[in-house]
Amino acid sequence: MAQEFLVIKRGYDFSKWLLQHTGKFPKSYRFSMAAKLENGVLSFIELTIVANMRKDKLPLLKQADEALARLRLLFRLSYEMRFINLKSYEHGSKQMNELGRLFNVPLGTAWQ
Repeated sequence: MAQEFLVIKRGYDFSKWLLQHTGKFPKSYRFSMAAKLENGVLSFIELTIVANMRKDKLPLLKQADEALARLRLLFRLSYEMRFINLKSYEHGSKQMNELGRLFNVPLGTAWQ
């Protein structure tokens, strides 16, 4: 039970951090790239919270895992387009990797 709450807390903390950074994207990319990142991180949080409330968690956990994969791709692209600096990219990547480890979707062991 504590593992689920840790994933939700870490996801929440990451979303706050990411939302502060997407506001600094170039204006021409705020409604495309930044919006996708923002929607992606919020989708991940919502899916983990709802999965935590359901008896059959696996379908939602798989969707959350897919959301995290999309988020990683967009975050890397943001770095390569120089919307975020190296230090922020390293920090965000570490946070997403930690979420992936805590999440443990393939086995779902943390959520059973």
